[in-house]
Amino acid sequence: MMGLNFLQRKGLRVVTGKHLYERHHYLAGSDAQRIYDLNAMLTNPEVRAVLFARGGYGAMRILTSVDCEAVFKDPKILLGMSDVTVLQMSLHSRCGLATLSGPMVSVQIGQGLDRVSEESLVRALTETLDGRDLFQTVAPDLRILRKGKACGLLLGGCLSLVTALLGTPHFPDCSDSVLFLEDVHEPAYRIDRMATQLKLAGVLEHINGLILGHFIGPDDMCLSADTERIFMELTSDNPVPVISGFPHGHKLPNLTIPHGVPVELDTAVPSLIVRTSGGMPG
Repeated sequence: MMGLNFLQRKGLRVVTGKHLYERHHYLAGSDAQRIYDLNAMLTNPEVRAVLFARGGYGAMRILTSVDCEAVFKDPKILLGMSDVTVLQMSLHSRCGLATLSGPMVSVQIGQGLDRVSEESLVRALTETLDGRDLFQTVAPDLRILRKGKACGLLLGGCLSLVTALLGTPHFPDCSDSVLFLEDVHEPAYRIDRMATQLKLAGVLEHINGLILGHFIGPDDMCLSADTERIFMELTSDNPVPVISGFPHGHKLPNLTIPHGVPVELDTAVPSLIVRTSGGMPG
């Protein structure tokens, strides 16, 4: 309820899904219940944004049942992260939909956002992103691991969910993209395994840039150093610009960033400028 109250205090009219509080084993309701709620939001003309309650697991089970016709007919803002990564990548791959990657209603929003994360979230929901520098409110621990400039679609999300889609029709073409990644509760060797999977699948050879967010291991250990070493090694034959310490992911601050829109990365400034012509769906 805290997350819903936050949205209402910001002046947003909130409509909740019919099965929002359902449980089915380890899922938030059955597949039929969850896809019913999602498609109901996608087809409701009064709903302008769909905000997801939390992550975990389950979105992969309903990808093939998403009403893509409704997405094409009336594209809306979709905001989430973690498990929602697979939905964001799938909708970009199949529908070309741009979405927002950011805090979840019952988790970070409900538990209380810091000032930077709150401002970023509200601006992303209420203002155009075109021309915005996503590094304007960047944390002081931002690290430039490899210098350079890059442009392309900003794609990615939670590393474990990104790799879970490899080999499926829901994985978008990441060629010439600026890839952003983050993850939580994954030890260094599993980050290595998933990063290597991206390498073996040919993804890392064809990206134009790489942005690493929060990487938090078991017991809340910061795994930034291990993650940086892994990705620097795996991109040595494609020496794209690499930035680490970007404030996005499963801890605060967590900036709300667009997924599936063109950006320009310049490590010299540093800056990450959104370059859309029509902005996000509204």
